[in-house]
Amino acid sequence: MRDGAKRIAAGLAVVGAAALVGACPLPQPLPGVGTVDAGVIAAPPFVETSTAVPTLPATAYGPPSACGGGADFVVSASVVDYNTTEQDEVRWFLDYDPTTQVGINLFYGPELLPAPSNATVIVRVPSPVHFRPSDYDTAVPRSHVLEMAVSNGFQPVTTEPSLDGGMPNVEPAPGYGVQVFRWTFNPQADGGCGP
Repeated sequence: MRDGAKRIAAGLAVVGAAALVGACPLPQPLPGVGTVDAGVIAAPPFVETSTAVPTLPATAYGPPSACGGGADFVVSASVVDYNTTEQDEVRWFLDYDPTTQVGINLFYGPELLPAPSNATVIVRVPSPVHFRPSDYDTAVPRSHVLEMAVSNGFQPVTTEPSLDGGMPNVEPAPGYGVQVFRWTFNPQADGGCGP
């Protein structure tokens, strides 16, 4: 009798498992139903890399003696934002070091890019910056990194350095993102003088 009870219990378990496997899954909610944004993708703005000038991520710059006082580059890139109802912000940094105090390396900005009046326009064009690498050389020429950071929600600008690994002036507000694009300028005897 005990064997029979075990067989019945095993049979019921097999039937129950089969019923679970063959059962219809519970209907899942549609994407966006019940959310505040109704499923609209809230992608942060980003730098359109194909518009970056200079076009190469590394640019050689010549000495002031060969470039009439110093190479002068016009640096720019467009920003793409699929949300045409918000304003974006651009911040430029030179040789960013979050542990320093001098303006936390804010080179230019912040520049606000207002929402376009035409809702089909997703590209915004920040002001280009003029960059003379040799103006920032110390006793000897050195490499410089110029960064363009873009977001639709930065933390406020600060002059307080980070003591805990944070990234002052580059950090997004909660729920937002930041994208950074970098250009490197390397000193070279036969480097360019800029456009």
